[in-house]
Amino acid sequence: MTPPDTQKGWQTEASGYDVTQSPEIIAKTLSMLKNKRMFVVIIHKGYQSGSTILVNLSQHNLQIDKPLDWPGTETMIRIVFKDAAKLWNHFTVKVLGVKDDLLYTTRPTKLSRLQRRAHFRVETPRDSTASFTYKDDTFSGLQLSDISAGGMQTCSPERLPLTGEGDVINNINIHLPPTANTGETFLSIKKGLVVRALRNEELKTYCYGVTFDYSQNEEELLLRYVRQRELEMLRSGLAM
Repeated sequence: MTPPDTQKGWQTEASGYDVTQSPEIIAKTLSMLKNKRMFVVIIHKGYQSGSTILVNLSQHNLQIDKPLDWPGTETMIRIVFKDAAKLWNHFTVKVLGVKDDLLYTTRPTKLSRLQRRAHFRVETPRDSTASFTYKDDTFSGLQLSDISAGGMQTCSPERLPLTGEGDVINNINIHLPPTANTGETFLSIKKGLVVRALRNEELKTYCYGVTFDYSQNEEELLLRYVRQRELEMLRSGLAM
């Protein structure tokens, strides 16, 4: 069987999405949402609905159960849902009108899903930093470029005494500045392993990939943040 991420009709983008414009795949996905009454969420600037469903579809439009708090202020909306593999999917459509508690929208011509990874990496806000101790030294003010539920990538203009072959680091402290949808966040993780060391010639920095060895409480806090950032990624790109 062909792996889902390489099946015909899907293309991988550098932004972290697999994308398809295949009418067959889109039609099959819409039918699945309707027939299985799978929950979807409606997102646009400044608004996120609770769970709703795709009630019906035709060759020309979709009919979505109108959320009780629907503000009716935007015409371009993003429909977000998780598929059977628990991957985030989304498509963008135009609202055509509202009738009998239903939203009528155009049919999507493009479907995107976050790439299948054990831990999806999310880009961190600008000026995010990390610090940690290695042996008897403390390294602070390091640039944090991305983070996932499994680890992080941190960079420094100076080369650190790390091989990238399982160096044990301790007392990891992460600072994540506030964004439009997330507050200022501080994460502390007791231990990690540096599993990758490389030179970024374009940025003239040394970057290090770290996997976390954390407690259950540390994992829950990290997962909460990553999920919030995932939703921000899903909101991005809407015509505002």
